[in-house]
Amino acid sequence: MAILVEAFSVVVRYEAIEQRFSGGWSAFLNSIPNQTFCSDGVLARVGFMSSKDVETYSSMLEKGGLVFKRDGQAVDFAVLDQRRGPTIPAPWLEFGKIVKFDEKEAISIKIAVCCLAGQTLKEIALPKGWKYKGSLSDKSGFEAEDRLDDRLKFLRHENGLDVYMDLWTGKEVFSARLPIAGEGKPTVFTQLEKIFHETLKIEAQMQPLLALRDEHALVPLFNRLNSEFLPAAVQISEDIGREISFAHFTLGLILRILHQHEEAEQAFRRANALQPGVINTLQELVRCLGEQEKNQEALVFAREAVEVEPMDAGAWGNLAMCLIQCKEREEARRAIDYAIDLDPQNSLNCYIRDNFEGYFK
Repeated sequence: MAILVEAFSVVVRYEAIEQRFSGGWSAFLNSIPNQTFCSDGVLARVGFMSSKDVETYSSMLEKGGLVFKRDGQAVDFAVLDQRRGPTIPAPWLEFGKIVKFDEKEAISIKIAVCCLAGQTLKEIALPKGWKYKGSLSDKSGFEAEDRLDDRLKFLRHENGLDVYMDLWTGKEVFSARLPIAGEGKPTVFTQLEKIFHETLKIEAQMQPLLALRDEHALVPLFNRLNSEFLPAAVQISEDIGREISFAHFTLGLILRILHQHEEAEQAFRRANALQPGVINTLQELVRCLGEQEKNQEALVFAREAVEVEPMDAGAWGNLAMCLIQCKEREEARRAIDYAIDLDPQNSLNCYIRDNFEGYFK
C-alpha cells in the first residue's frame, strides 16, 4: 500500500511512533495540527504548505523522541517534496508518481505517492475527504510559500489556496498555510512558537525593570502577557494542544512570569508527564516548587535534571540550592563545587558558593 504525497509531506514510520514517540500512537494522533493525515498502517503522513511549518512540526517529533536524520539519512521520519521526493536520502522509502482511474470522478489522475521500500503501490491511503479535483495534485503549478517572491502577482483566493501569476512563465501557482480548524488560522505549532518567543522577549525586557522596581514600565508588559498570550495558550493547551508537551510548557512559562506559581507548576507537570526527561521542563518545575517552598518536591526534579544533563552547570547549581533549602549541607557543598568546576564563570553558582556558609547560620 502507499500514501499520498502533496506539498511538503512529513512521513513517519509507524514502528518508530510505537517504540520511541512519547505517548505512542494516540499521542501522535493528538499532535497532528491539520486535516492532512493519512496512513497505510505502516507509514503515517502529515502535509504542510510551508517549510517553516515543517521545521516546527519536525522539531516537535524530535522532542517527542523520534530521530529525523543520522549520517545524512532519514531515520524515523522523512520530509518529501511533492515534485522531488525525499529532501534527504531515505533508503526505507520508495517515491513515485502513478496514474490511476478515479471511478467517482470518471477521470485518470496522476498523483505523487510513497510507500515502504519493497511494498507495492496498488492501493493508496488518502486524507479523509480528499478529492483530486482542485487538490494540489490536480494543480500542477503548486509552489511552496517559501519560494514566493517579486516575480509572482497575487490573483485570487480559491479553495483555501492563494493563487498567483508567475510573471516569468505566465502560469498560475498556488500557495497557502494549512489551517488547524477554519480557513486562515496558522498551525498550532506556529502559534505556539510565536507565543513562546514573544514571552521570552517580554521576560528579558522585565529583568532590568524588576531590578529597578519600575512598576510603571512593567504594567504594559504584564498586561500583554495576561490579556493576549495567556488566553491563547490556555485555549491551545485545553483544545488541540492538550496532548502536546510544548503547549503546556509555554502555558507554564507565562503563568510563572505572572507569578501564578501553583498554576504554572501544574502546567509544567503536565508537560513533563507528556514528555519526560526534558531539562528545561525539569528546571522550571524546580523553580516553581522552590517559589512555593515545596523544597523536598523540588529536590526530586533537581536530581532528575542532573541525571538528564550531567554536564549542565545550571542544573547542578539548582540542585545545590535545593539541597541547601533541605539542610543537606555536605551534599550541597559537593554539588556547588562540581557546578563551579563545570563552569567557573557562572555568576549564580559563584554567588551560591561565596555565600554558602551563610545559608546554614
